[in-house]
Amino acid sequence: MAGSDPAGDGPAGKRPANDGPAGKRPASVSAAERRERVAAARRAEAAKERRRRQLIIGSVVAGLLVLAAVIGFAIQSSREESKPVVLPSTATGPDNSIVVGQASAPVTVDIYEDFQCPACGQLEKTTGSTISDLIDAGDIKVNYHLMSFLGPESVRAANAASAAADENKFKPFHDALFADQPTEHTDGYQNDTLIEKGASVGLTSTAFVDAVRNGKFDGYVAKVDESASKAGVTSTPTVLVDSKQLSADQLTPDGLKAAVAAAKKNG
Repeated sequence: MAGSDPAGDGPAGKRPANDGPAGKRPASVSAAERRERVAAARRAEAAKERRRRQLIIGSVVAGLLVLAAVIGFAIQSSREESKPVVLPSTATGPDNSIVVGQASAPVTVDIYEDFQCPACGQLEKTTGSTISDLIDAGDIKVNYHLMSFLGPESVRAANAASAAADENKFKPFHDALFADQPTEHTDGYQNDTLIEKGASVGLTSTAFVDAVRNGKFDGYVAKVDESASKAGVTSTPTVLVDSKQLSADQLTPDGLKAAVAAAKKNG
């Protein structure tokens, strides 16, 4: 009949729809293969879900560890702040800073530092001898503000340095601590080590040893931190020459000497 497909498959010129080339059909998928594909998809989804849960659990655990550290340090800080404030005998500078140098020195340098601070340790290595030379020459006097915001190690070191200051041996003890500065947050500056450091610079009295072990100056150390915060000090080391803060580029032997020379000229 006109207009019909000779093969009887539909209208003339048309083939029935199929998924492959003319005359071919796709290979059939067995029931076993379909089950395996479904099982593989389920396994992939299960693995994805396990990874998601592990990430969530890891994040929660990390958050809890950080929270525990913060709470622990807050509790320790609270205990320190609750201790009586006992001033070292040489803490006669602004905000009870420890003064080293001649009272008649024409230039005053304020140094805010933390014994656990790596940058403070680097400053001491590069510029510490210059500071000592300027003190010895009578060019400067230094107000040391002992910060302790990096943890219990900082507090122990600052307390021991305060005990050294009380016996007028702050500078040699200060230099000895920085000469053997432990890595930050490795539980350094233990009391026994601090007592040994004291002995190396002639601090062997019972008063010094007891002050180190009992945290005699912990209240003072907390007060210094509080005063520094109120003064706007947000990092260590912070160095001021006649109340003018030095930039990071000036924290070198030449930079410090130039700042001191300028202050002497202007003063």
